[in-house]
Amino acid sequence: MPRSLEIWETALRDGQQSLWATRMTTPMIAPIAETTTRSGYWCLEVMSGAVYEASYHYNAEDPWERVRLIAETAEKTHVAAIVRSLSVFGWSTLPDEVFPFAMRVLARNGVTLVNVFDGLNDTANMAAALRSAKEIGLHTAGTLIFTESPLHTDQYYVKKTEELLKLGCDSIILEDAASLMTTARLRTLISRLRVQIGDQARFHFQTHCASGLGPLNTLEAISLGIDVAQTAISPLAHGTSNPPTELIAREAAEVGSDVRVDFDALERIATHFREQAAIHGKPLGQPVTPEPSLARHQVPGGMRSNLENQLSGLGMRDRLPAVLDEISHIREELGWPVMVTPISQFVGVQALFNVIEGERYRTVQADLANYVLGWFGEVPGTIEPNILDRLSEGREPIKGRPGDLVAPVLATLDAEEGPFATDEDRFAALQISPAMRERWKTACRLHPSRSVAGTPLATLLRELTHRPSISHVFLGKGNLTFNYRG
Repeated sequence: MPRSLEIWETALRDGQQSLWATRMTTPMIAPIAETTTRSGYWCLEVMSGAVYEASYHYNAEDPWERVRLIAETAEKTHVAAIVRSLSVFGWSTLPDEVFPFAMRVLARNGVTLVNVFDGLNDTANMAAALRSAKEIGLHTAGTLIFTESPLHTDQYYVKKTEELLKLGCDSIILEDAASLMTTARLRTLISRLRVQIGDQARFHFQTHCASGLGPLNTLEAISLGIDVAQTAISPLAHGTSNPPTELIAREAAEVGSDVRVDFDALERIATHFREQAAIHGKPLGQPVTPEPSLARHQVPGGMRSNLENQLSGLGMRDRLPAVLDEISHIREELGWPVMVTPISQFVGVQALFNVIEGERYRTVQADLANYVLGWFGEVPGTIEPNILDRLSEGREPIKGRPGDLVAPVLATLDAEEGPFATDEDRFAALQISPAMRERWKTACRLHPSRSVAGTPLATLLRELTHRPSISHVFLGKGNLTFNYRG
């Protein structure tokens, strides 16, 4: 029997975050939503901290509307939310009491799968979110982020995988977020994890294309027996995004995998997002030329573009190589953290300070000090003693999980800002500042058409179907028709 391969589509979250700076709006998704949910995907990645924040900061729309839109017809397809281990969608460390509440909000809006990651691969940080999700019946996926360092050996990932299995994860995801993995390393690591996971959980592989190896590595992982490949529909693939869905699905089918997607539907989805890119002036993903220095500094694509913009604004664009070198140096000094949110941002900002000011650690970020003190979880390796002294300023590192050491927040939040009209409003109060929520409400009033419910076509149909004198509405465009009989 051919081995089955499931496809996890990332275009609605990771793909658009990588290529469109998370500016994909819900009306851009709505026309193709049902085609997408009925096309055979195992999972659609829809919500994350970046998507949630962009809904408030840039898109002026209800962040839950797109989740409900997808969930409405996703009968056989998981609807996924990506959760930061200590903070759900935000940046502040939250107490464990928050996670049961947060998971209920996710589930009520249509999320069926929660993918929990930790910037340090600290599985103790992930436990509260995974436990709360599992208790209400959500599919739980634990992610391990790949990086290269003297500490991050195959045995390191074997140990971390065993920890996630003990937490009862339904899926284990190996994620190469910065596109660092060589094909030779992939063969040894995937093979070991495949044997270890066995049939205890589904085994997923996710990578990006910044190194140029994304599609090749995904196909190699499929040949080594992964259960789920994470890919993006072609207009939102390549570049710093994920490998293209159509290519991976067709190549896997060619070599005998039972790939459970509708290839004709994939073409319609791709056509739709090419049209959206043209309409809204968004870039299409393109294959990239490999950059050898990526393996050294390990800066993700989106972070690099931000560094370039910041240096250009200061008239120091030529200092980028020095900043990248400084990032490599800082990472070694700090015990080889994974270059992923949020630690990658802390390291990048510190490198900017060090280069711009001409003196290393003259200015020290509070967040980087909190990292060395353990407030973001277990530091992977040994921090260089002089740097530890400089950053900690004599304070002792914490002992235990950060989530155990922060005070309860829900009762205080209810007292200070409640009562809340909905749990979604209460959730927003945990994640978004009051000032930003007020600006969002104003923007939503000024731009109601950004909501699916407020688009001109939806408004027209709603008005027509509510008029007693109209019993039949017919709309047609190309092969698309809409018939309504009252």
